Amino acid sequence: MKKLMASAVVLSMVLVGCGSGSGKESKKPEIALVTDSGGINDKSFNQSAWEAVKEYGTKNDKGYKYYKPASFDTAGYKDQIKNAVDNGAKVVVLPGFKFAAALGTIQNEKKYKDVKFVAIDFTPTDEKDNPVDIAKNVYCATYKEQQPGYLAGYAAVKDGYTKIGFMGGMALPAVINYGYGFLQGANDAAKEMKVNVSAKYTYVNNFNESPEIKTKATGWYNSGTEVIFSCGGQICNSVFAAAEDTNKKSIGVDSDQKDDSKTVITSAMKGVKQTVFDEITNAYNDKFEGGAHLLGAEDNYVGLSSDFSRLKKFKKADYDKVFKEVKDGKIKILTNADVDPNAKGDPNTKVLKDTLTNVTVSYEN
Repeated sequence: MKKLMASAVVLSMVLVGCGSGSGKESKKPEIALVTDSGGINDKSFNQSAWEAVKEYGTKNDKGYKYYKPASFDTAGYKDQIKNAVDNGAKVVVLPGFKFAAALGTIQNEKKYKDVKFVAIDFTPTDEKDNPVDIAKNVYCATYKEQQPGYLAGYAAVKDGYTKIGFMGGMALPAVINYGYGFLQGANDAAKEMKVNVSAKYTYVNNFNESPEIKTKATGWYNSGTEVIFSCGGQICNSVFAAAEDTNKKSIGVDSDQKDDSKTVITSAMKGVKQTVFDEITNAYNDKFEGGAHLLGAEDNYVGLSSDFSRLKKFKKADYDKVFKEVKDGKIKILTNADVDPNAKGDPNTKVLKDTLTNVTVSYEN
């Protein structure tokens, strides 16, 4: 990756976040969060992770702090990891796949051998994005996105929506799994109800809001789409705005996004806050286990929002029933790994298309 100029590196050393205002910043910040470009108010991984850091620090009288890099690249991330450890961090939380190369290239350095790293939604790589072995002091949490995706699609169709949409950020495995799960959940609900569902499906090739994404979402809504599952960082802002303008509905992702828009009927969630809190706890209780950990419904780390007030027909009892079936492994959900590796997120590959007996997908590449 492109390296920073020396002046930018120096600048990044001083551009660090402050504490939460709880008074813990006066103590040595033993627990650190390094943010990506989203920041601690992103309604997603950064915010959820920061809430866990604050909660643990407050409850256990530990100092904590977040660090925001001057540049959001491998050099910028590595610089702030170093800064956090130099300031006394014993646990460092890294939320999101953009940290993969930064962690992969520093995890085995002597400086960090006694630091516990909590990596959210990625495993470490080298600077060419090749996977590397995970150090024993690194806990990598990834999630079974197909499960909350499935639950979101199932809930939407059970609630009466038969014209649905999926807008993913980039065709990465995590995003693809959300989308494939969404279609399969919609299909199973449609089979039970003996109805047919039409689905628009696309990846917008970034994770940022934009007028172009809002225009596309508005076009979908105006052509009949009733609800869009927004799956990719800040693109939700564009989808939510389009839903508000057209009086249609949306589905949030990763965290409970009901407060971001009145159009959000539910959210397909990953338990990032719980994961971070649990692993900080384990770090201090000598129960920390490094390595790759795939988390899902089996451990109650994924699911839908607990608020069902914006769903007309699909209620908690209905959710509890289907969630248990997913949790118990009674429902087989195809993932990115189950289809043609050349599909690159296309939902119309044979193995997936054959399962979608009641859903017709219009894929916009």
